[in-house]
Amino acid sequence: MRLLSAAATCVFVLALGGGGCSQAGPPEFGKADVDNINKMLQEYAASYNAKDALKVSQMFTGAAVVMPPNSSTVRGQENVRDYYVKRFNQGASGLSLEAADVGGHGSLAFISGNYRLNLAPPGGEVRRDRGKFLFILRHVRDRWMLEHLMFSSDFEAPHPT
Repeated sequence: MRLLSAAATCVFVLALGGGGCSQAGPPEFGKADVDNINKMLQEYAASYNAKDALKVSQMFTGAAVVMPPNSSTVRGQENVRDYYVKRFNQGASGLSLEAADVGGHGSLAFISGNYRLNLAPPGGEVRRDRGKFLFILRHVRDRWMLEHLMFSSDFEAPHPT
């Protein structure tokens, strides 16, 4: 009877996509992952502030998704690069990120927190922005990479003059 129960459990696990019963689970998410994600966040901010759209876009997986406020969703690493080129040309600079939460399981992780940045369109006044962000990351080739990025401002969208 116990053998039948163990076999039924294995079939159930396989049906859920869990692989074999003797297969090890996903790698443990730990302090080293949190440290690496925080380091990646610092690299993202540094690349952003250097206005290096190529380097920022290379921090994303091939399935990159950026969901900016008041704009359409941007999909794909090349389109993400183009988005950052446009954003930098519109005067985005001085980004600072403050992580509030970092967590994960296996090859997926998230980081959320608050941001501040300057928006200075050509010929326009500098406007300070602040808001919140959510990054979803995937562990690929021994490093954490951005896969989804969503952010929203705490302020209303500027009205055209």
